[in-house]
Amino acid sequence: MLLCELGYLVATFTAPQNIGTDIKSLLWIFPLLASIAIVYKATKMRVVFLRKFFREVIILFCTLSVVMILVAVTLHVIVWLLIG
Repeated sequence: MLLCELGYLVATFTAPQNIGTDIKSLLWIFPLLASIAIVYKATKMRVVFLRKFFREVIILFCTLSVVMILVAVTLHVIVWLLIG
């Protein structure tokens, strides 16, 4: 039974997942950015003080979010200019 479940788990990583391009699907980027910010700050801070940790995570999350939004808008404008 365990081998069957392991096989199913491995099979989910070999087939590409369909991610839509609507707004609802694109909002899933924010939990990913939050987890990246939390893990990055947890591994880079030598001493973790809770207040400072959350402040640094929020700053990094906002920075990543703004950069991702700017990249998306820039790419959208470039495509709009190329295609017309």
